[in-house]
Order: sequence, then structure tokens, then C-alpha cells
Amino acid sequence: MTAPPPSSPRLVLGTAGHIDHGKTALVRALTGVDTDRLPEERARGITIDLGFAPLDLRGGTRLSVVDVPGHERLVRTMVAGATGIDVVLLVVAADEGVMPQTREHVAICALLGLEHGVVALTKQDLVDDETAVAAEQEVRALLADGPLAGAPLVRVSALRGDGLDTLRDVLAALAAHAGARTPRSGPPRLAVDRSFTMRGFGTVVTGTLIGAPLRVGQDVELLPAGRRARVRGLQSHGWPVALAEPGVRTAVNLQAVERDEVSRGDVVSEPDALAPTGVFDAQLRWLPGAPALAERTSALLLAGTSERRARVSPIGAATLAPGAVGFARVYVEGLPLPLLPGDRFVLRGFARLASGGTTLGGGRVLDVAPPPRRRSAPALARDLAALAQQDPETDVLVRVARAGLAGMPRAILRHETGFERADLAALVERLAQTGRLVWSADEELLLAVDAAQELERRVLVALETRHRDAPLAPGVARGALAAALPDNVRPAALELALARVCASDRVVAGPSGLRLASHRSAISMTDADRTASDALRAGARVAGLQPPTLDEWAVRLGQPTKRLRTLLQHLERSGALVRAPGDLWFDRAAVDALRERIVAALGAHGGLDTPAYKRLIGTTRKHAVPLMELFDDERTTLRVGNRRVLRKGR
Repeated sequence: MTAPPPSSPRLVLGTAGHIDHGKTALVRALTGVDTDRLPEERARGITIDLGFAPLDLRGGTRLSVVDVPGHERLVRTMVAGATGIDVVLLVVAADEGVMPQTREHVAICALLGLEHGVVALTKQDLVDDETAVAAEQEVRALLADGPLAGAPLVRVSALRGDGLDTLRDVLAALAAHAGARTPRSGPPRLAVDRSFTMRGFGTVVTGTLIGAPLRVGQDVELLPAGRRARVRGLQSHGWPVALAEPGVRTAVNLQAVERDEVSRGDVVSEPDALAPTGVFDAQLRWLPGAPALAERTSALLLAGTSERRARVSPIGAATLAPGAVGFARVYVEGLPLPLLPGDRFVLRGFARLASGGTTLGGGRVLDVAPPPRRRSAPALARDLAALAQQDPETDVLVRVARAGLAGMPRAILRHETGFERADLAALVERLAQTGRLVWSADEELLLAVDAAQELERRVLVALETRHRDAPLAPGVARGALAAALPDNVRPAALELALARVCASDRVVAGPSGLRLASHRSAISMTDADRTASDALRAGARVAGLQPPTLDEWAVRLGQPTKRLRTLLQHLERSGALVRAPGDLWFDRAAVDALRERIVAALGAHGGLDTPAYKRLIGTTRKHAVPLMELFDDERTTLRVGNRRVLRKGR
């Protein structure tokens, strides 16, 4: 069997409406597929679980249809199906009109951000025109203040076929201009609504794919458990495909996963693309019929095909009034959820409301890694108001800014935003080029401009303090400088700040560490310091290419090694001595003379092996090897195997 030709656009159509208003019968009449697959469903004549079918329309358009149950006790299943849909088909029976689950389903569709839909006024064969008109007016009144206010309404009879062609044409026209509600970029995400075992194939999971495509042979991760697997096969509405596009119903045959290791509510994604969270901040719409949202209100959280107990608290105010829209923090109980900004969710209570049903509200995820700020902090509300704009540049700038001096690693930023690697790279480069953020040399750590400037200021202050405390020291080690900064400053952030201050000539980096460009070691010394310093300079001059070690100097001069190291570093910075690896300080004139001999010899012979090189230096291994490494470090010579050659440009 080969896959049918691709159709466009790829959208998911979901039904909504009260129990026994004819949703499944209408889907069967439109598609030819009976979505009641369970024996109990067929026996009772109602949909208990989600049903699926393809709907082919004129122009080659194919919609994936999700048929949801309408029974009050199955609203959670309805939300699981509605979460992934792009277009809603609201079904209202003309003989009953608007019913309690009609109202709750319409409210849920609004909470999920559904803006495109069609109303099917069913069972026209059971009513006269006057009754149909009354039902139509009732539906219009229900939708008047919501996003589906202008939805076209079609009178149909699934039994006789009345209006079905018109409904197909309306759906085709709607699909032609309706945009996808769910993401078509970012990591692939398939929220599992069914899992089963096929003999000869193994574990299969189904769901509506969003984000990026899935490919056969691709490695995937099952979240929140983090179990790894591989895609053995893919199907869309029974057709095998090599690549499953987002916006279609997809069955995924998973390799290396047992049936009992995956369940409804899990998410299939690419490895390391998502970081499941136990708390998130959101923009929340609280329904008019719900009681005011107070501190730590308990609710049932429905997101994707998952459900969790949760505690919800308003942000920026003590309560959120019925009918209001505001910000809230949601604390997930139990296993964390693999969410991204823009994901929709629904909150339900545990007692029936006067308006019917138990849906309290819902909204849109804004932040899956909220900062540890008080919920009353004005800065938190300001950040969420900025994130609510859904502007990619703002999404990055807000998160990088609140990371402060620690900076934001690009990998974590990708987890928090869901941006594709290429899109994030282009976005970050644009922000850096326009001076709105700075990044590390490897471009993996981002800092806000004011944070980078503050870190630079702290580096300069730390260097100034170290120079004042140890005036003879020629420089400050990076480790000592890092210890003077806040604990949360990452090494990459420090290196970024150092690169900036060095590039601006405010700091000099040398073999002896870092120093302020203005720092000089010509400071007052004690008579004992001057005597020891003169002895070191004179002794090094006499020793030439075979100077004493630091410990040998200490024995010879009767001075502590710590003080002698400081004096040797002072002489190094003044230019009298040259330090080589192994804590050896050579007389500069002797090193300069040796360098001239080495350049001439290597230039004449094209290179020297190690024994010949050592003979040229004329010392024992103790001093010859450090001198070889010194000339390598200063980029005069280059080691190639067992030979030294001159570097290009010498």
C-alpha cells in the first residue's frame, strides 16, 4: 500500500457538542468512517473515547477529523481531543437546541484559542422550519460574545443527507484560509491518546502531531519518563508514510518500548528537546460562572492528553474575579509536564457550577521555567505581559535579561522557548548585531547588555582590589578573579566579560594573569625587598640558561618561596626576567640571544629533532625542555611530531 498524494493545508477538524446531538453520525456521513470503534460505544450509541477519520474535500484538501464524546462525565476526553484541533465543528441538534454540554464545549473551545469553526445544525429531518430557526437563534446568541461569533451555520441531516454537500463546501472554504492553531515548528510533539500492541510490529501510539515532522528511523524520547526509542514505522489514517507532517493524525510504531511503558498523556518528541516542568506561569481566563480564583486553588489540569491535579495562584493580585483575564502560576502535582510557551490548557473544578459543568477556566502557557520571584512582584507581572505578546525577540530578551550575571545558555533557552535551532541562531545573531544582547566566544551563552556591563564593572573592581591588596603581583589568576564574583556567574560569562574588557584595552591578559592596563609594579619596596630583588636579577644574569628553581632560590637567599615568587613576578613584569613553564625565571638577555640562534638554525635546516634542539640550547633536560615549551608558547616554534620548525611569519 502506498501513501495517498499529500494534501494541503494540513489541519485537524474536531467535533464539539452535547451528547446524542449527532456528532458521530455526521462524521460518518461526511467521511464514510464509523468512529465508534469500541463495542460499548456501538452498543450504547454514544462516543466514549476519541474517534478519528480522514475527510477529503474539494481541491484535494484533507482534514483529520477528531470525534469527541459529548457526555458530561467525558469532558476530560473531549479536552484531550480538542487540544490538538485547528478548526471546530460545533454540532447542535435542531430538536433540542443549546444544551449544558454545548455551553461547556463552546467555553472550552474559547479557552483553547479556537477561532475558526462551523456550526452544523443537525437532525433537520426531525423538526419543522420554525423549530430550526429557534435553534439557530439560540446558537447565535450563545456564540455572540466569543471567537466563533461569525461562524457559518449549516442545516444538515445525517440520515437523509440534507446539507452535507454545502457543509463540505463550507469546510473546504474555511480550511483554505484558516491558519493552524497548533505549532508547525519547533520540536516534534505527539501527545499520546491511544497505545496498543500490533502483532509483528510491537508498540504503537497515536495522537495529533504538532511541531516538526517525524521520520521513520528517527530517535525519539517519551516524556515525562525520558525513555528513549526509535520510530520503526509511521501511518496517517491507515496509510504508511516515511515522514509524518504536523497537523495530521499519526500512528507511531515505536521500537525498544513495551506497551506497558507508554500510556495516554505521554508525549513523543525528539531527544533532549523538552524539559518537563512542575510549575509554569500562564495567561489565564477565568470563566464568569466560576468562583473567584484565590490563593492555591485546587483544580484538575488538562493539557494535551494529560491530566494532573494542580494548585493555581493569581499573579499580581490577591484574587482573579469571575470573567477576568490575568496571570497565574500553576503548580503541577505528580509527574511534570512537557510544556512549551503557547500551549493551551483547561482547569476544571470538583463541584458542579451553577452555569453547568465544572470547567473553571483555562489559558495559555507563557513561561515553563518561572523565576523564583514573589508572585506580587511588579517585575514578574511586567515580564509576563511582555511574554504574552508572543514576539520571538521579546521571548528571548526577557529570558536572557532575567538570567542576570549568570547568563542564559542557548540550550536552556531552546528548552524554554521551543524554537528550532536554526531559527534561534538567526534570532540571537540579529539581536547581537543590533546591540540588544551579547554572547560568549562560542556563542553558547547569552547575556543582556546591562548584565554584561555590570559584570565588566565587577571584574574591574575585583582587579583593582587585588592590585591594592597585592601590589607586587604582576597579575591576577582567573580562578582568583572568579572567586571574587557572585557564585552564579558561569565561567563562560566571566570569559565573555574578560574578552570585552581586554578588547577595550582596560585589562591586559598575560602569562602572569590579568591586570588593569593602568597597573604598574613600580611601587614602594622595603630595603629587604630591594636587596632580594637585586640578588635575583644578578643571580639570573650569571646563571644564564640554567637558573635556580624557586626552591633553590629560597635556600640560596634564605627567603620564603611565596615572597620570592612575588619578587620574581615583579622582575618578569619589569622585563628583566622571562618566565618559562616549570616555575623557572631566565635572564631576558640570555633568552633573547638563544632565540636568535634557534631562529637561525631552524631557518637554515628547516627544522630540528629534539636531540639536536637540546644540543643547540646547550643545557640539561631540566632547563632545555622548559625553554622549548617557552618558544612554543610564544609562537616562535611549532612542534611537529619529534621536530621543531619555525612558525609561519617568523
